[in-house]
Amino acid sequence: MSGTITLIAQTSETTSTNPAPSRQVTADDIPALSELFFQAYDASSAATSKEDAQQIIQGVFDGEFGPLLPEASPVIEDEDGHVVAAAIVLEQRKGDDLPKAPYLFELFTASSHRRRGLAEQLVREAMTKLYNQGYEEVSLRIAEDNSAALALYLTLDFNRWVPYNDDV
Repeated sequence: MSGTITLIAQTSETTSTNPAPSRQVTADDIPALSELFFQAYDASSAATSKEDAQQIIQGVFDGEFGPLLPEASPVIEDEDGHVVAAAIVLEQRKGDDLPKAPYLFELFTASSHRRRGLAEQLVREAMTKLYNQGYEEVSLRIAEDNSAALALYLTLDFNRWVPYNDDV
């Protein structure tokens, strides 16, 4: 089991090439997001069962981890209307050891839709929405051994965040 690292980036207006249509997340998406969340991670994650996944996603909408920013939380559906990728952004994640900035709580893509650029598109969309709402930064936390996620976030100009005494 590895540790986690916190990353932070400046928000900006960015665009994706050939973006898939997306929309804002809603509470009606909770069942689909829960299923996608459970399927996206292995059993070592926080969601070791479908019930855990449902509880976590419901907790996001209930503000358990911090206020949800639905307008900065895009989802992508397939041609049949099933959610296949999502980015969930909080106004700020609860916790003393995190930046005072919006927080990318989860980013996940169905295995059948990976390697299509959807995750990058969703992060770019979230960063643009945050920028347009006046937020200057966005943060997230990942497992330090998650090389695929780290590569994505480095491509998007995320950097390791080191807390300063006045930030915590």
